[in-house]
Amino acid sequence: MLLNERTKFTDKEIIEKGSRALIKELGYSGFLRFIRCSEGISKQDYLELEDELFKDMSLDKIYDNAKENWESVK
Repeated sequence: MLLNERTKFTDKEIIEKGSRALIKELGYSGFLRFIRCSEGISKQDYLELEDELFKDMSLDKIYDNAKENWESVK
């Protein structure tokens, strides 16, 4: 088995890094759609996930990120 620095991540770190990669590639709404489709989560779970995803972000930051993502896909 090959070992490298990536194997030292905790499960939480893997989830955070994977989530950031998906958000970067798909945007926030695409990320949430991916999670819903891949895990078959309910609407309630979606709202909990959304709360967790945006918990430390101001409305201005959420808007800026959405605008940046929107402009990058034009």
